[in-house]
Amino acid sequence: MRIFNRIVMILLLAGLFVLGVYAVVYAFNLFGYSLTSLLNPIKAAGSGVQGFMGGVQSGNLGPLAIVVLALIALLGLLLLILELKPPAPRRVRMDRGTFVTRGVVQGEVSKATGQTPGVLEHSAKAQAQRRTGARVDLEAKVRRGEDTGAIQRNLRRTVQEYLGDRGIPVSKLNVKTVEADPQQTKTRVQ
Repeated sequence: MRIFNRIVMILLLAGLFVLGVYAVVYAFNLFGYSLTSLLNPIKAAGSGVQGFMGGVQSGNLGPLAIVVLALIALLGLLLLILELKPPAPRRVRMDRGTFVTRGVVQGEVSKATGQTPGVLEHSAKAQAQRRTGARVDLEAKVRRGEDTGAIQRNLRRTVQEYLGDRGIPVSKLNVKTVEADPQQTKTRVQ
């Protein structure tokens, strides 16, 4: 939503800049333009808006205008809801109001994964949540032919115990094991 707000503000400020340039040009009668020639299009646009609003008030709108107005109202409601929704947290909430960064959680998950036998390579991603704990997505590469289910259970248990010992709560731990060729992984295998 921040990007949308920035775009709107950039367009608004650019419009104000252009309006200011036109005001200076017309106010000082530069380049042969006078202020009275600027007011004619504004009056024409004003009378068009006045006619449209009169049609809205009397109920004499075409179906296309009704659809466009309904879409504008829905878009406004959607943008209002998105603006009122609080942003996603950047830090992981621990017990008693303390916080830790997502990078710390990812580092601790990497340390725990490195202690698990059978894992050749891994990647971890931690996301902060509004409630206590982090959501961790862990992908571990194992040798082809290994028992991926057993390694996955062992890895899940090891990571939960390791993080629990350090006081880092994990609300959801997704572990995915992928079979890989040891020569294609970063870890040196003997």
